Amino acid sequence: MVRVLIFTFLAYLALVIAALADCLGSEEDPRRLGKGAWSAVILLLPIAGAILWFWLGRPAKPEGPGGPARPQGGSTGPIAPDDDPDFLRDLDKRLRDRDDKKRDD
Repeated sequence: MVRVLIFTFLAYLALVIAALADCLGSEEDPRRLGKGAWSAVILLLPIAGAILWFWLGRPAKPEGPGGPARPQGGSTGPIAPDDDPDFLRDLDKRLRDRDDKKRDD
């Protein structure tokens, strides 16, 4: 019985800490209330406050019909190497050059 209570308390604590960290760590303003008010709701309403934060308070993310919004034009920031055609082309060239050099030796 004690183990169940300890596990339940730790799960509650993890939920509250995650909600507070998400609330206070976000750069965007939350929906409906300010960060201070949401922090009070999270702390004063056991479990329900954290659930309300994740359900109603988190800042809205701009998403289109195909998922998160992506820029249509040029790149606005770094992209993963496996998505960068210039990187892949250069890598392929370096690998071929290395293989050619090994064959010549």
